[in-house]
Amino acid sequence: MISAKLANKIWILLQSRESKNFHKNCFQLKHSQNIKLKKYLSQNKNTQFGTKHKFDQIKDYNGYKKNVPIQEWNDINPWVELIKNGNGNVLTSEKIILFEETSGTSSFSKLIPYTNLLKKEIQKGVGPWMNALHKNHKSAFKGSSYWSISPPLKGKKKISAGIPIGIEDDTDYFNPFSKFLLSKILAVPTTLKKELHSETFYFQTFEYLLMRDNLSFISVWSPTFFLQLDDFLSIYKVQLVCSLKKKIGSNNKRLLYLEKIITTSYTWKNIWPDLSVLSCWCDAQSSLWVEKVQVAIGDVYIQGKGLLSTEGICSVPLLKDRSPVLSVSSHFYEFRALDSEEVYLANELKDNEIYEIIMTTGGGLYRYASGDLIQIDGFYGQAPTFKFLGRKNSSSDLVGEKLSEFQVSIALQAALKNISTKVEVAFIYPVIDEFNKLHYRIYIEAKKNFKPEITKLLSTIEQHIENTLIRNPYYKTAIDLNQLSSIKAHLLENDFKSKLFNFYINNFKIKDGNLKMPVLFKKDSLNSLLHL
Repeated sequence: MISAKLANKIWILLQSRESKNFHKNCFQLKHSQNIKLKKYLSQNKNTQFGTKHKFDQIKDYNGYKKNVPIQEWNDINPWVELIKNGNGNVLTSEKIILFEETSGTSSFSKLIPYTNLLKKEIQKGVGPWMNALHKNHKSAFKGSSYWSISPPLKGKKKISAGIPIGIEDDTDYFNPFSKFLLSKILAVPTTLKKELHSETFYFQTFEYLLMRDNLSFISVWSPTFFLQLDDFLSIYKVQLVCSLKKKIGSNNKRLLYLEKIITTSYTWKNIWPDLSVLSCWCDAQSSLWVEKVQVAIGDVYIQGKGLLSTEGICSVPLLKDRSPVLSVSSHFYEFRALDSEEVYLANELKDNEIYEIIMTTGGGLYRYASGDLIQIDGFYGQAPTFKFLGRKNSSSDLVGEKLSEFQVSIALQAALKNISTKVEVAFIYPVIDEFNKLHYRIYIEAKKNFKPEITKLLSTIEQHIENTLIRNPYYKTAIDLNQLSSIKAHLLENDFKSKLFNFYINNFKIKDGNLKMPVLFKKDSLNSLLHL
């Protein structure tokens, strides 16, 4: 029987060719992106979308930009509706094999069409990422892995035309041989994703994980999902060991080890000594949770994920101790400057500038405005490296202050820098005070043992956040004109975090593994929960 270590070795070897092409494309970015665009136009010139936008007449990027306006979701949705109603050859000449359902901060979901080409384009980013991870952290491939690729706890659905919603098996993103190898590497069977009961899903996940003493790599999307796993383990550790004893036997060496460990102040590294790397989001609002994750997981390297959305893959962590690199082999990219609204190609970007990513993909999205804001912080060859700042439309504008989520994320991260492990949850919310004045309020839930300490620090936190937000000239003007009162801090009751997570998941239909908890909420969106 093939071991996880050997399966890892073979799988990494399979990624080497794609990885070489990726690195090559980083140094000839303009050329490789031009080829990518021409292939999209040629392959899809006879589709309904291609015919309307005269793909057959487009000779270069300037023609593409002239014929195809930047597309928001409202522009794309009518074409998706045609596909849902059974029409073919709409956005792509290639067959639509499934839809993936997005989950974001809006109150509705979007169905993103997937083709086999789009799946291959995602692999063109994942392969180089894995190859680079192996180069920099070989110990991550010593044993088995736990991957949460797509959100769990989702029911099986199809649209009326018979196209499934959601990928059936996470390993279906890969070719058959890679899929076979991954079945030997993954610590938890992908079939468990079909379990719809939350507690059963988590319990069975840990029954598999706890018995894998060689677990060496974990990949999840949100750090909050990892913290949910950690909370579940903390609550049910005794029941889990008892359940495993009944199934396997009380004299099992691994179970005797676990029984001893769970009585101590353990970390995940204590439970899984081979655990080497955890991959999760570390930018934007996710940065608030990284320190808590580090405390829980122990002496394990936390690697920040690249930017991968339902619509496509934008960046991959390639270089050690540097930001992720544009996924140059995957799609065709454009970048809209935040201030000027000018649109640039990938080889035209400037260091430290902020842009919105615009994508053209093999799934049939053309010049699609992603809403994802990134800041360039370097280059590898011609390819930019960048940090994810947040969503463009995640903002609050009560009186013209134009407060964005990435500004709030920066402010909270700085204010809570030395106390983040003592805080359960923190966010900013617009309210009206008792004098009918608008202002923003910082809501904080402290860990039970640290409530007195955080209470004493509330005024310092207020001042720190206000000093950061005041750098926004619109916010400063609103304060100076007395349109907004200064920011205030409020301590929440214990267990508010779990109520907030459940409220957010239930109202926006977001599944656990994909939860990106905002740090800035819209006015009136939480009134019932906050009893306002």
